[in-house]
Amino acid sequence: MRRRSVVLVAAMVTLLATAFAAGRASRPNQETTASAAVAGPTAAPSVRPSFPPVSRTTKRPVLGPVSRYAGAVDAAHRRGLRVWIETDLRKRWFAGPKSFDEGVRRVGELARRPGVVGVKVVDELGYSDGLRTQAEVSAFLHATATALRKTAPGKLILVDMIVPELGCMPGQQPPLRWATICAARARGAYPQLSLPAVDSYVASGDIDALDLSTSILPDRTYTGWGSDEITAQRLAWREVERRGWGRQVVLHARRALAHAGSYQETTAATDAELSTGAQAISVWTWHQEYEGQVRRLLDPGLRPNALWLALRERRAAGAVLFTHFTPSSVEVGLDADLAALASVFTDVFIAAGTG
Repeated sequence: MRRRSVVLVAAMVTLLATAFAAGRASRPNQETTASAAVAGPTAAPSVRPSFPPVSRTTKRPVLGPVSRYAGAVDAAHRRGLRVWIETDLRKRWFAGPKSFDEGVRRVGELARRPGVVGVKVVDELGYSDGLRTQAEVSAFLHATATALRKTAPGKLILVDMIVPELGCMPGQQPPLRWATICAARARGAYPQLSLPAVDSYVASGDIDALDLSTSILPDRTYTGWGSDEITAQRLAWREVERRGWGRQVVLHARRALAHAGSYQETTAATDAELSTGAQAISVWTWHQEYEGQVRRLLDPGLRPNALWLALRERRAAGAVLFTHFTPSSVEVGLDADLAALASVFTDVFIAAGTG
């Protein structure tokens, strides 16, 4: 999955202490409306969601064997975990309708299994992934929601998103010069992820839950601005709350905590309030090879470390904790890994094998 470097572990686990324009209804032109009124009511036509042109060099994703992923879903359910099917339908959307429909069918097949509550449909939406405009992001979200509401009715639709502008200390008073420059640069580089654009996505009705990264910068950057990382994180979540995202979708704070080798930090956490609007914490990742190294939360051999103990404390305090699991990447074995995972986490994203 990831991708972004770990923020500070102390700031992350602190977050653990607390527990997407809009819908694409087409406006008919006046002539069509008038004709329809004269002719009388007719059934609404079935409109196929739009897809981008498919490049001849686009590789069609390949499905993995469904039994492997279904077995992981069932094993997680037996352990009492709430299961979310994890896929990347954006990749298949770019590969064309046939590939997209194939991926949706796989998701639907897995989503019908006991214990599944939702589907994560994309990772880091709009962030260097080929979706360059707000209209493109909205088109993808609507096509996805339209398909999944039919194929996996009743399941929640979750997207993962980095919002660079949130790391620029929005709402700081008086405004800081470099923070203002930071926000302008973020909007210029990622207009599809500007705060008003995200407002439209969360209001569209096409998503139900949002894994949100506030894109916090290194602490030394904020020090140079005359502030600090904790203040920046508070301001980011205050802006999220001010914009009302949490009243329209379920918000999860996203954090990358997996490490290579043994966990080296010597301090666990503080209890400062940072995440005022997150209803859950999504932690990357259980076990995954990334940049040539295996990243994990526990130490090798499923041995606990300070991070694991801090996560366990947050779970005991009632925090809702998510992590990511694929049956093709385990430390010991499917059952042993899921047993350990379920001792701390409440929910798990399980790969769908959609390529």
